[in-house]
Amino acid sequence: MHLMKSKDFTPLIMWFFLITGITVLVFIRSSRMTVFWNEYKVNFDIVFISSYILWMLIEIRVSRKDVNTEGKKTSDFATCQIYGFGQALTILTALWFPSVWRVPNVAHFVGISIFLFGVCYRLWAIRTLGQFYSHRVRTVTQHQIVVSGPYRFTRHPAYAGMIIANAGISLYFFNWVTLCVFLFILVPAILLRIVIEERMLFGIEGYSEFVKKRKRLFPAIW
Repeated sequence: MHLMKSKDFTPLIMWFFLITGITVLVFIRSSRMTVFWNEYKVNFDIVFISSYILWMLIEIRVSRKDVNTEGKKTSDFATCQIYGFGQALTILTALWFPSVWRVPNVAHFVGISIFLFGVCYRLWAIRTLGQFYSHRVRTVTQHQIVVSGPYRFTRHPAYAGMIIANAGISLYFFNWVTLCVFLFILVPAILLRIVIEERMLFGIEGYSEFVKKRKRLFPAIW
């Protein structure tokens, strides 16, 4: 008789509700701002939101991999839910609440540039970590320390990319609710997650030496 494998659908469910929420709010937002980008050949709201959804679809592959928990030790302490909630609330409040920007301006172009840089940096980190990357704080069999790619510079480049991308969102769609969610929910959730994750990582051979030469998120800062 075969034992049923343990499954964890939490990240997958969170991505589903996030994309559903974004889709609904995009339709509401488009009905409110019918002439905002009329003077431009490109509607940058569409470019931004399409890029965000594409990013989510890419990361869904990781969530699908995370479903199977066999051979993995999870140490999340609910940080996955808090982190996911902060990320979702940042983009959803950005789409729902009116922006301070009443006309297109340089903040939109700076914001979308920061966002795309953060996404690319995060995906670079995920690709570099390969099989060892997960949306959950967990170890896998034969876990190894990766020192290539962006891990040459910092210990948690995927989290750094998440912060940068959401800073871009906060600037592009600037409103005070989104800024507060970003600063007081998402960023603290990421910092808490890093603290918990590093407790686990220090149990991996070579991690103590790895941290001596690298800051956690941003070189020369933290």
